[in-house]
Amino acid sequence: MRVFITVYNKWPGSYTFLVILAIWEVVARVYPAVILPSPLETLQALLHIAGNGHLWEPLLISFVRLAIGFGIAFVIGTGLGIASGCNDKIYAFVRPAVTLLQSVPPVSWILLAILWLGIDGGAQILVVVIALFPVFFFNSVEGIQQVPKDLLEMASVFRVRRMKRIRDIYLPALRPYWLAALTINIGSGWKTIVMSELISGQTGIGAAMNTSRLYLKTDEVIAWTLLVALLGMSLEWLMRTYFYGKHKERENNKRYAV
Repeated sequence: MRVFITVYNKWPGSYTFLVILAIWEVVARVYPAVILPSPLETLQALLHIAGNGHLWEPLLISFVRLAIGFGIAFVIGTGLGIASGCNDKIYAFVRPAVTLLQSVPPVSWILLAILWLGIDGGAQILVVVIALFPVFFFNSVEGIQQVPKDLLEMASVFRVRRMKRIRDIYLPALRPYWLAALTINIGSGWKTIVMSELISGQTGIGAAMNTSRLYLKTDEVIAWTLLVALLGMSLEWLMRTYFYGKHKERENNKRYAV
């Protein structure tokens, strides 16, 4: 009993996954494997994909596309967000366009991106940029607007250098909003890239899932799905751990400095 309590205290979500696996196993016994394969059959399918060399190339292609789109969305979104947060006129001009961009369904952007860029990878990257950009933009605007006005006035009175203002005033205010945006967009980015590849691509995880669907290999479809989910959760955990570690280190440095 003590072992179960210890495991729960360290990994409280572990029992949730165990319950899900148990339900999955029970339901899989009712339906044939072509409808719902068991967890073991799904794991075997994933190992088979990895063993025959069909895992790493789609995974690498999708990851590179996601990284490029993620980086572009972050640079453009945060850049425009910071500028808009500092200037109300820029915000009033840019906000309607970003809202319109966010309101259009991703499927529409995928179809348009295919017409504009073809199916060689540019379309998928463009869709990721469009899907993730608004979150970076609005979170950056919110972070800038949360900077205390009296602190900025004090920095202006004492003629604090611009780089010092950015490092000691703006970045601490933006950090939690960036963390929230990064956390949200990690999951959204994986879903967007897979969906765009499923519809428009001939390579990548989405294309591999579509091929498995055509051949009624449900175990491979679920295997790919679980792999993408695990990758998203792992990247989110790494990001949270990194930012939390950096924040804790800065707090300790301040404490020792005092």
